[in-house]
Amino acid sequence: MLRTVWGQLAIACDAAESAAVRAQAVARLVPERGIVARASAAWVHSGYGAPVRVDVLVPARGRRPDPHPHRVACEADLTDGDVIELGPVRVTSVQRTGIDVARLLAPAAARHVLAGLLEVGFDPDAARRRLGTMVGQRGVREARALLACDPETWGAPQPGRIRRG
Repeated sequence: MLRTVWGQLAIACDAAESAAVRAQAVARLVPERGIVARASAAWVHSGYGAPVRVDVLVPARGRRPDPHPHRVACEADLTDGDVIELGPVRVTSVQRTGIDVARLLAPAAARHVLAGLLEVGFDPDAARRRLGTMVGQRGVREARALLACDPETWGAPQPGRIRRG
């Protein structure tokens, strides 16, 4: 018996689902220069909140990938420390993923996604410090407010799909 991980990737029902397996599930939607990011990266890392569409970042001022109904492509400048290799794709690190989720998702959705990232090493205090270097970027003020809240108030990670809010 098989179970679907995401899209067209299925694994045996008794097989362990890992971050590398989830990365494999979205790999066909990630161009060579692309990086899985935002809520999609949170799902790859934690297994919570499978994306409806895969968030992919490409280098700023570069060519975006062609449109695809299962992919959202955006531009961003990332440092080497913001990106890790995971299975066949590059993914934003747990820390950078949490920062972007806090900045760019609606607060209600972000809380649940961040709760899942806490389980895989997200550090809200380090994220707040990093936000201090991101002055002028979108959502920084809202992210600071969210990350200042006690993580116990974020609720439980959500196993369903995360939609943009």
